Order: sequence, then structure tokens, then C-alpha cells
Amino acid sequence: MSSKARYYLEQAIPEIDDLVDKGLFTKKEVTSIMKKRTDFEHRLNSRGSRIEDYEKYIEFELNVEKLRRKRVERILEGSKPNSISDWSIPQRVQFIFQRGCNKFPKELKFWSLYLNYLKTQGHKTSYRKIHSVYSQLLRLHPTNIDIWVSCAKYEYETHANFKSCRTVFQTGLRFNPDSATLWYEYVKFELNFITKLINRRKVMGLINEREQQLDMQSQQNEAEQRAGKGSEVEQDEGPDDFEFSGPSTGDSMKDKLNELPEADMDMLGTEETNPALRGDIALTIFDFAMEKLGQSFLNTHRGYYAVTDSKPDHDLSIAMVSKLFKESLSYINLFGEFSDLKRDYLINHIIQFWKNNKHDVELAQELPDIYVKLLVLEITLNIRFMSMSQLDVDQLQLSVNKYTAYKGKVSENIAKEIRASFVEYLQEHILAKLDQDQDPRYKIINAIIKKL
Repeated sequence: MSSKARYYLEQAIPEIDDLVDKGLFTKKEVTSIMKKRTDFEHRLNSRGSRIEDYEKYIEFELNVEKLRRKRVERILEGSKPNSISDWSIPQRVQFIFQRGCNKFPKELKFWSLYLNYLKTQGHKTSYRKIHSVYSQLLRLHPTNIDIWVSCAKYEYETHANFKSCRTVFQTGLRFNPDSATLWYEYVKFELNFITKLINRRKVMGLINEREQQLDMQSQQNEAEQRAGKGSEVEQDEGPDDFEFSGPSTGDSMKDKLNELPEADMDMLGTEETNPALRGDIALTIFDFAMEKLGQSFLNTHRGYYAVTDSKPDHDLSIAMVSKLFKESLSYINLFGEFSDLKRDYLINHIIQFWKNNKHDVELAQELPDIYVKLLVLEITLNIRFMSMSQLDVDQLQLSVNKYTAYKGKVSENIAKEIRASFVEYLQEHILAKLDQDQDPRYKIINAIIKKL
């Protein structure tokens, strides 16, 4: 037996004695348990150990812990004496997980099992411990987007710590400025945050800024208290602050994202007095996303184009605009999900973005499909989120007037495409939802469509 295996097994002696003293296990049973542990330790300390050996060892320990808990309820009648056997097995499971992660750092599935185990332990695992594991994992895999998103969601959804969540997203974007998914999730978080903030203030009647400030401070204090709580299973968990010491991002990217919203930004006031509560933070992130994703696209594909004249570069710009506009549509769909916010305001920002940022591409001539989609978006914006019970004929007429104005400014082919798309939108989103026989608005809207 190796000295390392013997050392790990000797650590279990006090636990075994405690289990026997309490009458939870017989001497024969603990002998069998130690024999199995000896076999597992031999496998783990051999040169040919596999990740499956760690998984089986963990499964065995979890089964022992499950049996121990059942016997505690039956034999000790559910009493909770504070002794070594009450926490030693969960501690051993964490230790086996950590050993497996250290030996097989590329096994992301095993890392995921480790994190899921820690998260399901409740108060038995400290906030700092999970931070430590995420930090270690992200140092090893700084370009894995799923890990960054998982870490950010854990911060906000589990601990309501919006400051740390922003820090995670911004750190992740420094390493991965070309990740469309990470930008999208960051925008989604900001929209979720202000939605919950606004709704909370409405429910609690927090009108003046002093009340709002006290409430936000109270929420942050609660998050910090949850983070600071200890656990029954404590190990070396690293520093208090959650920082990522991943690989250098290089001098050119070091401060690229410094203009992103700060974690301590002003969120007081109302939607009318504070643009941040209208979603301007998310819109700022969207603008940065388009810029960084565009730069990444050009840098990635420039090598495939000849640089002897300007034509290939312009072709590349057209391809970039097409790619970015497709990404923009996913943001439009995202904005449409937040009914508590001014969705038309958010979507209009994207429309104006593409009107002002064409990258020297003539949309009408070079990307007519995108040009038509952009115009139809603007034409239908004021009626996009009207329910049938709130259907306003005046707003519909305003939409028709915008269509008429654009119709006179574009080419005949573009005008036909706009008409076809506009008619299809009205029929699908309005006319199809009205009762042809019972609703008098059906005939009015049908007549409007025929006149287009």
C-alpha cells in the first residue's frame, strides 16, 4: 500500500470509531466499508487510474452516507448529535471530487458533477467553496462560454448578487469578446434585473429615491450575509474575493470593456427620470456587442479575401452586416419577452442602430432582404405589442401612414416586398385573431389591407 493511500485511509479512523460507538454500523460493516475504500484508494493512486474510478468511489461514499442518515433517523430517532461522522463523509466526497479535478482538469463533465453536488448541499457547502471551484475551473477553461454563463446565473439566480454577476459577465467578455452567446446572456441578465427591480418597487410602493436606496442596500446586505455564511463542511476555499486569475488577455484587450456599466451604477428614480430603468444599460451592451462581434468577424475572415483592391474588403463588410443583423433579430425576440418594459423603445434602438451603422453597405441595393425586414420592423413597431382587446385603429392607421411614406421613397421591387411583408404581418398578427362574423373591426382592418 502506498503511503498516500495509507494516509487517506487513516483519516477515516475517527469517523469509523464514531459510527460504531453510536451503534449505526457494526464492526463487520465498517470493516467491509474500509476494505472498499482501500480498493478505491489503490485505484486512484495507481498510474492507470481513470475518471470512472473517481465517479465510482464518490457513488460508494454517497450510498454509505445515505445509509447512515437512514439509520440516524431510525436508531437515534432523528437527533442531531454534533460528531465527526455527521460531516466526514460529505467532506470526503468533496475531497475525492477535488482530487479527480486536479488529475483530470479537462473532464468538464466531472467538474459539472462536482458543482452540482456542492449546489445541492445547501448550507452544508459554503458560498466561498463554490466560488473557489468556479474560479479554479475558469482559470483552466477561460474560453468555455457555458462555464461563464453558469457562474453568472449562480450569482444572480441563487444569491441575488447582481454586482458579482456583472463582474462575472464582464470578466468573461474580456477573455471572449467574440462570443455572441455571452453578450446575449449579459443583455438578458440586465433586462431581468431591471424588470425585477421595477416590479419589486411597485409591489412595495417604493416611490422616493431614499426608500429605493435603502431597499437596494438591504438586498445587497442579504446577499452578502448568504455569501458569508459558513458551512458544516469547510476546506481550503481560497480568498474571500471572487476574482479570476486566468491567462492574460493581452494589452490590447486589457481595458477594452472598461466603458461597460459599472456594478455600482445609479438605479434610483423612475423610468422617466433614469434611463437605466428603461433598459439603456442593456442597449449599451448591445452596441458594444455589435462592435466587438463585427471586429471579430472581420479579423477571422479577412485572411480568406484578397487584399489587392477594395472589392474583397467590401464583400467582407456585406457578409459582416448580414451576420450581425441576424444576431440583432435574436435581441429583438429577446426584448419582446419583457412585457413589463417599454419593448418598443428597446426595439427602436436596434432599428436606429442599423439606420446609422451600415458599415458603408447600401442595404437597399446590396442586402435588399435585410432592408425590407428593417423597414417592416419600423412600420409595425407601434402595433407590435397591442393585444386584441387594446387594438387601436388610430395606431394601425399610423402604421399604414409609415408604410405609405416608405413606399414612395424606395424602388418598385422593394416596395412590393414591403407590401407583401406588411400584409402578411397584419393578416397573421391581427386579422387572424379577430372573429370575422362577430367583430366589426375585422371588416375595417380587412379594408385597410386591401387598400395597401
